Amino acid sequence: MRRGRQSLLHLLLRTLCSLGGGYLLGAWDAPAQAEWSTVAEQKTSYTSDAFQFSSARRLRLTEDPSQPTVVSAEKPEDVIWEPALEVVHSTPTAQGKNELSVKAQGAIYTNNPIFNHADYRIQDRFSLDRSTSLLVRYRYVPNLFLGPNFERRTGTRSIQEERVSSHHWRAEIERRLTDSVTGTLITRYGLRRYNDSFAERNTKFFTLGPRVDYRAMEWLTLTLSYLYERGLADGHKDTQFADDVSYYLHMVSAGTEFRLNRQWDLGFTYIHRRKTFTSGLAGDTHAGRFDATHQGIAELRYQMSAAATVMLSFQYGKRSSTNALRDFQDSIVSIGGQYRF
Repeated sequence: MRRGRQSLLHLLLRTLCSLGGGYLLGAWDAPAQAEWSTVAEQKTSYTSDAFQFSSARRLRLTEDPSQPTVVSAEKPEDVIWEPALEVVHSTPTAQGKNELSVKAQGAIYTNNPIFNHADYRIQDRFSLDRSTSLLVRYRYVPNLFLGPNFERRTGTRSIQEERVSSHHWRAEIERRLTDSVTGTLITRYGLRRYNDSFAERNTKFFTLGPRVDYRAMEWLTLTLSYLYERGLADGHKDTQFADDVSYYLHMVSAGTEFRLNRQWDLGFTYIHRRKTFTSGLAGDTHAGRFDATHQGIAELRYQMSAAATVMLSFQYGKRSSTNALRDFQDSIVSIGGQYRF
């Protein structure tokens, strides 16, 4: 009997030690599994047209390709400083990993500080399985100055500052279809809130479209994407102001990425966007109008180390406007660096 009790006690002690050891090892491993990192970035850009810089910069698929802009007869050149800081928390999961990040970015104009603005973003990317991931994102751009414009609410058509605050909710589901092909479905919902002088332009919009990435070779990746967007303004039935900025938008983007060697990458992107205004209000200057944009981007990146990257890019855009006499072109040259720690 005594031997039986001793054996049972010995078994219980071994079990408790095993469980306790496993718990302690799990507690020890948990903090090591979750990783915190910070990405600091700085770009310095020259633009040939300060009025168009923020819109041209956000024309990329991952940004805000329908951001409104004011077409001005003036074309002020400027140098813009773009500091950014992102904090990332990455956690391994049974399906892959979860990556939560918060980012703040500024745009500081050297000669035209009225255009200074900030961009805030929070997003979470998590794996649904080993081949599928889901990204959800909220972005906020407050009180962005677009330019002086003629307001219509008072009836005097006085010149006022036109400003807009934008809220975007975005979701992307990405799936690896084969070893070389990845497909992504993108959807977006947003609100634009204008200052009181242009409140009839407050707009709700919805975006939907696919993207396909094809790794043709070890050193070459091709990307093709399409977006459709519909925007509906508060003033779409208001005959008093005759200022309906409602629209539908088609955007096509094609890109190539060359991996020159372990340190050098070269990317080219072409974007075509057509924004057609749907106003049917008599006296509205948007009625029967559209603007079409062609933009090319070339970017060279050099990875100095696992943590540090420097880049040089050139961006050129040609755009028609709702006023045929004010079609314009703009160029942006940027140099910058990124460091992860």
